[in-house]
Amino acid sequence: MAPPAANLPSFLLVEEYFGQQDERFLAALRQPYPPAQLATFADRWKKDSRPWARRQIIAYLDAPLDVPGHHPVVKRLFKQAEATGDHGLMGIFLRVFDRLVRRYRKVIRRWEYDPATRRSSVTEDYVIALAKDVIPAKTSSVSFNPRTGERIVVEPRGARPRPGAKLFYTDTRRYLRRRAWRYFRRLAFRRPDDYLREISTALARYEDADLKKGEDLLESWGLLNACFRGHDALKFTAHGVKIRAGRKLSELSAAPFRPQLWEDAAAGEPLLRSVLHARSRTVRVWAIQLLQRHHQTRLAKQPPETITALLDHADDAVQEFAARLLPLLEGASHWPVDTWLRLLETKNPSALALVCDALERNVQGSRLDLAQCVTLATAAATPVARLGLNFLRERKLATAADRAHLAGLGQARCSAMGAELAQWALGHVSTRETYNRDVVLALLDSLLEELRSAAWTWLKSEPPIPDDPVLWSRLVETPFEDLRLGIVDHLVRKASLPGTSSRDLAPIWSAVLVGVHRGGRQKPKAIAQIVHAIQTRPEQAEELLPVLAVTVRSVRKPEARAGLAAVARLVESQPEMAAVVGRHIPELSLAPAGG
Repeated sequence: MAPPAANLPSFLLVEEYFGQQDERFLAALRQPYPPAQLATFADRWKKDSRPWARRQIIAYLDAPLDVPGHHPVVKRLFKQAEATGDHGLMGIFLRVFDRLVRRYRKVIRRWEYDPATRRSSVTEDYVIALAKDVIPAKTSSVSFNPRTGERIVVEPRGARPRPGAKLFYTDTRRYLRRRAWRYFRRLAFRRPDDYLREISTALARYEDADLKKGEDLLESWGLLNACFRGHDALKFTAHGVKIRAGRKLSELSAAPFRPQLWEDAAAGEPLLRSVLHARSRTVRVWAIQLLQRHHQTRLAKQPPETITALLDHADDAVQEFAARLLPLLEGASHWPVDTWLRLLETKNPSALALVCDALERNVQGSRLDLAQCVTLATAAATPVARLGLNFLRERKLATAADRAHLAGLGQARCSAMGAELAQWALGHVSTRETYNRDVVLALLDSLLEELRSAAWTWLKSEPPIPDDPVLWSRLVETPFEDLRLGIVDHLVRKASLPGTSSRDLAPIWSAVLVGVHRGGRQKPKAIAQIVHAIQTRPEQAEELLPVLAVTVRSVRKPEARAGLAAVARLVESQPEMAAVVGRHIPELSLAPAGG
């Protein structure tokens, strides 16, 4: 129920805010003042020519129509816009009145025994109009006690509105939305060019929240008339729109009122604006369908800026629409390379694949410099990375400076292309004449496992490159577990690595031995390599025995047994190591053989 007028702020404050163009005006106005007082103010507001006053009307209509007593404000603003031919405000009213009428789902369970399914109840969904979400125009009336003559304030039935209730009864709401659409229907006959522009602007105001459910779309009278009036799946009646028997809303496609207007060349521009700026996916898809159906010639002449804006759109349907335009565009082969690279930033996978195809058809690889090709090849999206590799394969890397650019491939992010990128890059640095350490290290240090794996496979195959101590000394410092395991495995076949010593390998052996989840087969190999290093360089026993002690103390019995066996072999072959072993593994008691 509306609070008593005595509890409301003075209406003089509203008028003061209005006169001073104070931004607090709208919040002060949205109070349940007496309707007569609001009607008088609305007559003044609707005729105010200040741009600020018009902006306040738009903001007022964007807010829910849920304040008791504001019926005359809405009616007077609407009639003024209709009388003066204010297309912009009438487009706003079209959406506002479409939102007022809503149907709601209600689940009804009826009891009926079905012998075939042996079910005794059937649940059905019904869509009903909720008539109780109404704020009545009069919240109270005055009467008199017939016996005492005492004045009585009577609340009519439904005077206490439910949460979410709005202005006007259902029949009035339906009349208002029909009247708003009638304005645009007449405009279509009288001034077709204005109709195309203004109805497109009005439709662009609808939001996805307005059309969240199918029943919301069916109650959007103005939108359905403008976009789908000619569709045979819909039946338009005086009370609303129904779906014909056996048809579905999913069948809807663009079938606008007066379709011949939308076939005219003048419709191309407003439709394209709708695709770019409409807030509802329904309207955007409708505009796309009409553009594809009637305006292919115009679409083929779109500049790159428009295509970029379409690809930057948040709606994936718009992005794919833009990508499908690329093969049709005239002059796309003359676009700057930077424009094409900008188009590749779209996030939609389907659209991105189409952009890559169009770029490959319209742009020769020679127009890109080597750095740009490498940037494409390191992209995360597979189509872009493959495109970059294709451009790289077309190039001749004749100089050391050209080959140095390949180090950038270590930043690759596409798992599907990692192995191919590594194989191609290493093929250009795999001889003594073309070897480049920075390229090899960049690939081995890559965060992409597929790239590292391919580079390691190449390295352990012993390509005809010079023995590079710096490469191996850097490699033993790797933070990647797969490479550490690979190095231990490689040492089984190689007595040593160029530029490395047992001290350099100790961190590798330690990491493998303390690994919990991986390296089970490499651990015995690492243990054997540690023992061999101590036997070869006894002076390193103080540094390497703590590493071997890790396995002796392992809670995993196979590892502990392998460690004990290694210590026993070491002491047996070099008895002088017993004292060193005793210092580092004091819990281990060593007894002489046969003792």
